[in-house]
Amino acid sequence: MKKNLAVIISVILIIAVIGVVVFAVVTAMNKQNETDSIAATNDSAQATNPVIETLYSEHYKVGIIQTGLGSASKDCYGGFMMELDERSVLGNLEVVYIVEDNEDLCRNKIQELVDGGDIDLLYTIGRFASETAAEITKDIPIVFGAVNSPDEVGLVESNEVPGGNVTGVSSYTPCFEQIDLIKTILPNAKSVAALYSATDQDAVLQGIIAAREAENIGLKCAQYTIEDKAALETALKKVKDEKDDVIYVPVDKFLSSNFATIIDFSYENKIPVICGDEATLTQGALGTSVINYESIGRKAAGMAEDILFNKKDVATLSVMYKHDCTNMVNKAARDKLGVEIPATALGEIELWEAPTELPTEAPAPTQAPAAETEGQAEE
Repeated sequence: MKKNLAVIISVILIIAVIGVVVFAVVTAMNKQNETDSIAATNDSAQATNPVIETLYSEHYKVGIIQTGLGSASKDCYGGFMMELDERSVLGNLEVVYIVEDNEDLCRNKIQELVDGGDIDLLYTIGRFASETAAEITKDIPIVFGAVNSPDEVGLVESNEVPGGNVTGVSSYTPCFEQIDLIKTILPNAKSVAALYSATDQDAVLQGIIAAREAENIGLKCAQYTIEDKAALETALKKVKDEKDDVIYVPVDKFLSSNFATIIDFSYENKIPVICGDEATLTQGALGTSVINYESIGRKAAGMAEDILFNKKDVATLSVMYKHDCTNMVNKAARDKLGVEIPATALGEIELWEAPTELPTEAPAPTQAPAAETEGQAEE
């Protein structure tokens, strides 16, 4: 009897062990099946919904050459890259970015890029980089940014039909917009005097354009070509004698270096100055209209996409000129001149003020400070 009981207990234990083993095996198989099912589902989802990383299947190598170190050049570069990214083509490009302010080194680096043989397009920022690239290669497409008069300097045969391997986006001084600004902020003005250097080709062109636009909007315009400081003094005296309402000064290296003389005359005779760029606005001019350089880079990126991916012919891709501009008025100059900006113009202008710095702690003076010289130049 005892022997039979032992046998029965042994059989029960064996059955229990087998049951545990079978349960473990089945559980493991079920888990594996679930894993396989999930993996299969993911594979199916990836097959039917592929991740789109780039817009095109082609890949190209682009060289970017920037010679200027100022904010305008940086904005031309930044706008170019941002636009390519927003167009979903940046992933299709290998970008070589060169910033070189030294002209000899810049020329050597452009030559090295071209000699490498694998550059598909050059984006050149500034006149020197653009002219140098155009000299070095007649085959690689070149898109320039921030060149004022590409047809005048020989980069293209004409702005409408470039005719070679070069096109791009001009950084023309927005003379039309600057002259139109006169009517916006000085609606009672009847005459404008345009001053520009006789030897500065770009300045002469801007002066001529400004004079034509002035006549188009009903302003009488006198043009004064300046050769030296004596000629500047003579021109200013004539402006006063003729009782011109406004002075217009385009982007002009010589007049920029003598701008203090013009501003002193402006404030003394209450004749506002409209200038060609923000740099001279900060020196005391009343107003200007300035280009948004980021927009130049963005337009250049669109041209690069057209050339590389849409197979547009560089020779027939017209130079782009129209940009987004901002009308600016120097608040301090407005106050010194006693100009009252019409309420209707306030939404069309941006007031510029010189940045202020927090005063540093200093011991109290023992005597009253000497009066500051009026019109003292600020850094």
